[in-house]
Amino acid sequence: MMETLEQHIADLRNADFRVRTQALAAIVAAGRRAAPVLVAALPTADPASKVALARGLSEIAEPATADTFAALLDDGDEVVRACGAVGLARVGDPRACAALIATIDDFPDLLRDPYTPSADTLIELGPPTLALVVPLLDAPSAMTRARAFAVIHDIVAALPEGADWSSLWQGLGRYAADAPVEHRRAAARSWGDWIARHFPGT
Repeated sequence: MMETLEQHIADLRNADFRVRTQALAAIVAAGRRAAPVLVAALPTADPASKVALARGLSEIAEPATADTFAALLDDGDEVVRACGAVGLARVGDPRACAALIATIDDFPDLLRDPYTPSADTLIELGPPTLALVVPLLDAPSAMTRARAFAVIHDIVAALPEGADWSSLWQGLGRYAADAPVEHRRAAARSWGDWIARHFPGT
């Protein structure tokens, strides 16, 4: 099995996209026993292979690789960083939320703008992430602000408190990521106060 995994890792460098895709699928299918082999391959991996290795580790989500996920957060490739943050969340590491916030702009989904892997994972984690996302409503980048509000929308709208989303949004100041700064900041404060009241201690 180990030789097979190493061959699959070697295939991640293949020029044929289909070979690379099949190799990654086989690595993920091998499950947790593949994790040490992936970790060992990371230091000498070329950039494309490193992305695939990081994705494989993130899919496998072996708790023993938590420190490897944390190390990926400093990588120069945004996909690798996103995999590191999502991997930390999948293994339940306490560093996950901070990592997801830090990488919320990494690897945007061009078909689902403004979503990213970290934004999606923050949504999956639910209400405990709301208070962490609120400060990003006043981030320097409009895209960061849009992603933060998408997280808030998707979490809150799925809860009883957000069943009438349109009325809630209007009542809290009609927040928009591209609104004039004073209007935007006033609405962001309203959302922060509302979240603090409805989800204390999160």
